[in-house]
Parts: sequence; C-alpha cells; structure tokens
Amino acid sequence: MKKRSLFPILLIGFTLGLTSCNEDSKKEDITTNPFANLPADSGQKPTTEQMDAAIANFVDNVAIPTYAELVNKMTLLKNAVDKFIASGTKTDLENACDAWRDARKPWEESEAFLFGAADKKSYDPSLDSWPLDKEGIDQILETGNWDAIEGDVNEDESAVNPPQNLRGFHTAEYLLFNEGDARDIADYTNNMKIYLQKVVTRMLSDVTNMHKGWTTGLPGDEDLPTAYGAALKEHNGTYGISSIYVAIETMLNDNNGMAAIANEVGTAKIADPVNAWNSGDKEGGVLAVESWYSWNSLTDYVDNIVSIKNCYLGGRNGEYNEAESLSALVKIINPTLDQLIRQQIEDTMDAINDIPKPFRNNLGASVEIKKAQNACAYLNTGLGLVRGKLASN
Repeated sequence: MKKRSLFPILLIGFTLGLTSCNEDSKKEDITTNPFANLPADSGQKPTTEQMDAAIANFVDNVAIPTYAELVNKMTLLKNAVDKFIASGTKTDLENACDAWRDARKPWEESEAFLFGAADKKSYDPSLDSWPLDKEGIDQILETGNWDAIEGDVNEDESAVNPPQNLRGFHTAEYLLFNEGDARDIADYTNNMKIYLQKVVTRMLSDVTNMHKGWTTGLPGDEDLPTAYGAALKEHNGTYGISSIYVAIETMLNDNNGMAAIANEVGTAKIADPVNAWNSGDKEGGVLAVESWYSWNSLTDYVDNIVSIKNCYLGGRNGEYNEAESLSALVKIINPTLDQLIRQQIEDTMDAINDIPKPFRNNLGASVEIKKAQNACAYLNTGLGLVRGKLASN
C-alpha cells in the first residue's frame, strides 16, 4: 500500500457501523518479545555459495512467480470486468468482484519485496495508493475526463488530483463493491462502466511491466533497462546492488522489504484507523481502513505476512525450498533465531486473523488489535536481527 495523508471526502453509501465496535475491554495483551533472550550465535557463517543459492531461490521461486500469478489474475479480472460490462448481469458483476479478490492476493503477497520494478517505476503507488481521491473520482464520473487517470505518479502532497489516487486496486474496488458485496446493478452509469474498464486496463499494463522489470527489464527505459532479478542474483553493481550482502540487505530492508511490511501492517494499516477511532474520530477511523469497500482488509494484512513467510522459507503456496532459503542461512548462524522467526510469522498471522471481521466495524476490539500490533512489532524486531546477522560481512 502506498499511503497518502488525505482522507476521502463524501462517501457514497458510507455507514459507520458503530454498534459492531467493541470500545471497551477489560483484558490486556500479555505477550512478550520472543527475541528478548536470544542465545549466542553458533560461531558458524553461511558460505557465499549458500547465500547466492538463497538469493537465486528468492528471485526464481518467490518474486518472479508471484508477479507472474499477478499478471494472470489481473488478466482474469479484466476479462471478468469486460464480461460484466457487456452483459450487465448481477452474476457477472459478482464474478468480477471475486476476480478482484483473486488479483488482490498475489499483490498483497508481493509487498515484502516492493523494491525493484515496483519502486523504480512507481508501480506500488500507481496500483495501490490509499486513501483514494473520492472527490476526484466523482469529477471524472461526471465529466468523463479519462485522461486524468493516466500519466506518471505524482507524490507531491500539494498535487491536485494526482493520477495514482484515481486508479488502481482501490478505485476498482470502489467501483465494484459496496459494504463488502457487489454493488447494485442500478448504481452503474455508463461513465462508471467506462471508468472501471479503463482502471483495470491500466492495472494490467502496470503489473505486466512490473513482471517484465524482473524478468527482462524494460528495454529503452532509463530506470529499468535490464532485468532486476538478474541484478539481484549477480550483485555486480547494477541498480546499486554491489555485493552479496547488499542483495541480502535489499531483501530484508525496512523501507520496502520484509521488515518494512511487518512494520507497516502493525503501525500503519492497523494503527492508523485504530488511532483515529480511539481519538474520537470515528468516521476518520473507518475511512482510514484500507480495502473497506470490499471488507478485504484483514485478508490483505494476513497476505502481507504470507509474503514475508514466502521470502523467508523460499517458496509459495505451501511449497518451499527451505534448503536454499533465508531460513537455512539463519539456521547456520543461530538455530534458535530461525525457529523463533518461523513461529513469529505463524503467530502474527494468527493474531491478525483473531481480529473480528470486518475490521472497519471492529476498530474498538482493543485486545485482539493490540495483540496483532505487538505480533507485527516482534516480527519486525526478529527480522532486524536477521538482517544484522546476514547483511554484513
């Protein structure tokens, strides 16, 4: 998620759902930091060959396949939207909503590695800026100014209606969903249909180029002319990846790597709406919940932790090449740390799943929310320890 500071204004069909929120709790989260008493390292270090194998496994069996699945699912989303626009039936609209959720999953599972093409070509904000610009979207629906959704990402806070806030997953979500379900067919004007098609077409273009950025590069492009995946594996200076340790640091970094998404889930995706809610800004709290039109929020957050798991264990969809993974490297240095990271990943997913659904209606579930935030913080701490042990000679 690429977050901006402004909340959307004037939400169609917005209901606060106050009665579902548990504002009072008599219990407290009593979990403790599992990494607080870590035993000393073994004194052994992984070889450069083992580190190279882990990097290559990440590129070939995690990053590139995730982006390939994203292209496939986005193609299916576009096809589903086109079919709905042609038929106008509720069944086809519901199928398009399902296709949005299916495409959302590999995107969220890519958020532990938002470096590379997602960063260099700003595909992250182009695809996933939140909150969306509701006022700007309404203007486009009224005027049919489709050019407004195209163009380069502009992250200047003073920019008026920057294009990334008018397209991407959340604009498509808004045009498809209401209160967690497919919209009413009667909602759809001709301009809404055109807008929806244009948004998913742009999304497919973005994810296709993001996949190419890792596999072949974008020939002729000054930012990403050659394959980012090869640069990470070769670590010969291309894109600033000048050593095996820089490559590992890139994977684990706290800006757009594994540590970053662990931190973001706890301190932004969960905390921002909860903090607004607890301060008395009930409406602002609900509006800050990412993916609240579809009620997909907690699924998003769990999939973010799945992204970390995939990177750490070296695989996807329950199939892992653990012998050539970050886990294998950590196990050589400190087997206890490896086991703690593995367990904390599972504990973090469980804690998020324990938050009552939908998240937007349960911002006062303080016990479950605090436990999930703590779990994310502990995971971030553990990944920081891993980075310190692997990303330096």
